[in-house]
Formats: sequence, C-alpha cells, structure tokens
Amino acid sequence: PTTKSPYHQITNSPNKMKQADTKSKLFLLFLLGFSISAAAQVANEPDLILQPTELLNQSWNGQGNGAFIEQAGSGNELELLQDQQGAEGHLANAIQSGNWNVAVISQTQQGNRVVFLQSGDLNTLELIMGGSGNSVSAIQEGSGNRIFQQLMNSNQVQGELMQIGNDNEIISVLEGIQTTQYAIRQFGDGLKVIVRQSSF
Repeated sequence: PTTKSPYHQITNSPNKMKQADTKSKLFLLFLLGFSISAAAQVANEPDLILQPTELLNQSWNGQGNGAFIEQAGSGNELELLQDQQGAEGHLANAIQSGNWNVAVISQTQQGNRVVFLQSGDLNTLELIMGGSGNSVSAIQEGSGNRIFQQLMNSNQVQGELMQIGNDNEIISVLEGIQTTQYAIRQFGDGLKVIVRQSSF
C-alpha cells in the first residue's frame, strides 16, 4: 500500500492502476444521462473526460436535495436519508444491479454528494456523511464486498472508493478532516483496508 499527501491513495495490486482508470471512465458512461442538476441538465459528452469526483463537484444549483436511483435485479435494497441543514442541498446518484445488494446512505448538514455503483451479488455499502461540501464516489463489482465510509464533522473532503473482486472490505472513518482528497482501490479477492483519521 502507498500513502501520499495531500492526496492520499491506497491501492492493493498497484499494477492494476490502469484498470482502475478504465473502471472510473466506464463508471462515467453509466452516469451519462443519469447525473442531473436541479435545472434538469443532463451530463453531456465533455463529462467523459472527468473523474467521478470532478463530476460530483459540478454546481448543484437547487436549494433542495436531489436523489436519482436506478436498480435492476432481485432483492436489492437502498435506504437514503437527506437532512439539509443549510442553504445547499444534498445529491445522491445510485445504481445497483444484481441480487441482494444493500446500500444505506445518510447525508446531514449541507452540500454533500455521493455517486455509486454496485454490481454483482450480496454487496453492502454504508455511507454516513456528516459535514458540508463532501463528495464521495464508490464502485463495487463482484460478490460479498463491503464498504463502510463515515465522515464526521468533516468538510470539503473528496473520496474515491473502488473494489473489483469478491469478499473485499474497505473501512474508512474520517473525523474532523478538512479540505483533502483520498482514494482507496482494491482488486482481487479477500482484501481489506482500514483507514482511521482524526484531527481531534
């Protein structure tokens, strides 16, 4: 694993960085026509060259929350809580395909954005966003993968989480973190990363 500051990046199987970039671009193809602003602006062709976090950072012009959800398969579940506590609303874009996948998302305070794709079976995503102006993109492909991401009192954090394979796990807890970027990517089976950062 490697760690780099101020942009923190952890990659299991570093020789698959090229594959990670390809997956990110494929993810954007899923999002074309799916990321919509409050003014009903559809993501257009230039967005193909953007990374997921850049797409998330586009202006969210509305004063309310936005949620765009697409599910295909059997037994998939998604629970979304958006509690706006400021002028800027939250945004959630979600795609789940396969069987028995579960996603739980909580967005509090203001201006938090998440976009994620789960493809396969029995994958779990739990994302708690407490703070303002945070952006997280997540991709899970395979079976039995789990992501747990918690942002507490954190602001202007941009994160990318990616797992390709089976029975992998990412646990990331950030408390009181301000204005940073990070990426965690895993390729293979049975891999696990735990990241805990606090400014308190």
